[in-house]
Amino acid sequence: MAIASLTLVAAGCAGASDTTAPTGATPAAHGSTAPGKERPSDAQASVPAAAAAAPEDSAGSEPAAAAEPGSRRCRAADLGMSLGRADAGAGQVYFRLTFENKSQASCTLRGFPGVSLIKRDGSVIGVPAEREGGMRDRMVIGPGRTAGVTLHTLNQGIEDSGCWDRPDYLKVYPPGSTEALTLRTPQLRICGDRFTTTATGG
Repeated sequence: MAIASLTLVAAGCAGASDTTAPTGATPAAHGSTAPGKERPSDAQASVPAAAAAAPEDSAGSEPAAAAEPGSRRCRAADLGMSLGRADAGAGQVYFRLTFENKSQASCTLRGFPGVSLIKRDGSVIGVPAEREGGMRDRMVIGPGRTAGVTLHTLNQGIEDSGCWDRPDYLKVYPPGSTEALTLRTPQLRICGDRFTTTATGG
């Protein structure tokens, strides 16, 4: 599975582009891979301010930890993000979404991110990803190190509900963050009304 690199901003099945810049916007509403090799993506862009709403309980994540070495929670401003290519099998499709610590100090991630698909005009496609599986142990991520989640959907035709429109952006609130990262990518197409994310892990 290849991974698309990215940059920070605000919000959203072949190659991927990237963008990273925190925004204080929030994920919202609905329309219409198991990990492998990663491949960096290319394009950068910014997302319209009107896009999406922040996850209710900070995406089911752990509150910021006490002041002990390496215990600071990773903020959106600390992170880069990339999306791997689809890994499909038996009607299931998985994408690996990876967070990279771009800061100069270790930080921690634990919990579920808030993930939404966004159109170029800032409107939300479908609904934010639901949680799949249980919480995992808190991860301390050193500078340049990564942690990730797995996004899950279905192949087209597996369910009668069809597929959502392709997004222009993937908008992600890291666990515990009220600021979002935005990745420019059209590759994450959701079908069968199945859109879930695991908690952060290695």
